[in-house]
Amino acid sequence: MARELASPLAERVAHALHRPLRRGMRRAEHLFFVSIYPKIDGHDAGLLKLARLGFNLLQNLYQKELKVLTKWWIELDLPRKLYYARDKLLENYFWAMGCLWEPKFSLSRYCFMKLIPIASMYDDTFDAYGKLDELEQFTAAIHRWDTSTKDLNTNMKILFDAVIDSYDDIQEITSNEFGRSYCWEYGKPALKNVVRLYLEEARWLAKGYVPTLEEYRHISSLSTIYQWAAFSVFCGMGDELAPKELFDWLFTEPKMLVASSDQCRLMDDIMTHEFEQKRGHAPSSVECYVEQYGVSTQKAVDALSNMVEEDWKIMNGELLNPPDCVPRKVLSIFLAFAQIMDVLYKDSDGYTNSATTTKDLLTALLVTPFPISS
Repeated sequence: MARELASPLAERVAHALHRPLRRGMRRAEHLFFVSIYPKIDGHDAGLLKLARLGFNLLQNLYQKELKVLTKWWIELDLPRKLYYARDKLLENYFWAMGCLWEPKFSLSRYCFMKLIPIASMYDDTFDAYGKLDELEQFTAAIHRWDTSTKDLNTNMKILFDAVIDSYDDIQEITSNEFGRSYCWEYGKPALKNVVRLYLEEARWLAKGYVPTLEEYRHISSLSTIYQWAAFSVFCGMGDELAPKELFDWLFTEPKMLVASSDQCRLMDDIMTHEFEQKRGHAPSSVECYVEQYGVSTQKAVDALSNMVEEDWKIMNGELLNPPDCVPRKVLSIFLAFAQIMDVLYKDSDGYTNSATTTKDLLTALLVTPFPISS
């Protein structure tokens, strides 16, 4: 019926069919609805003006945050030092803006951004750069928390030092702003978990080993770094929303974390497995499914897509019946992670190849204000 509808209902139906409201990134949905609202008969001009002003004010705040973060990133100089790694500061800010868009969470976005662009470079180091013996040595140094790093490969020393500096910054902020230095206690295990999982994937590649799908999902889903990302976000929230008990909950591998991580990994694999295998990468869920069940790649993709749907059901169930110790707002962060994945990976790899539709969306959200007129 969509092709038979008149504007603006046609645009609204097409938008909802492509991405239901539940799966849309909140800030991108704001953009769409503020754009389409003037076409609706009987729309409220005053409400529209307020919506445009609100959008522009928040865009201005994001620009100020990015100015600070860009200065830090340039001074850190990781993209030049680590030539093989993806330079994704802006794309990672897209994640920060997506998971917590409100003005009051500026500090959470800052803590997130002090770690996640570096985490992306950890991922590339384990995936496409480091030799297995170097990666094992690197992982061992992190597990010992040996910050001397004198025996490490130069690039891995740079990465470890970068995280330590960011942790020091976050610790100072959380202590000064909230008086809770205990956040630091959770930073170490968060990083150790990530590199342990990355190393397991590197060993699969070195051995030419294709794990079962169940083994793969257990390891690779959690290597999405969502636990590390959530840790960084919690650091900037304060005790009211993120008390110490919430950090403890995060490290129990709760259903919401596992389901959103699994959705992330499966959607990423479905869209990127061909490219990743060409550059030499541990097997993805697609290869694992094909090997285990002896089916075509398309049948594997179809089956994995159904698993993504099951992950959505788990996330919705957790939000309908949240654990007693976890505020719904905190659970919604993991929902937002899933929404961002749908925006970035449903149609293409919008993270790695961000010069396409992702660039247009970033421009609309971060650069171009709405005109304010009556």
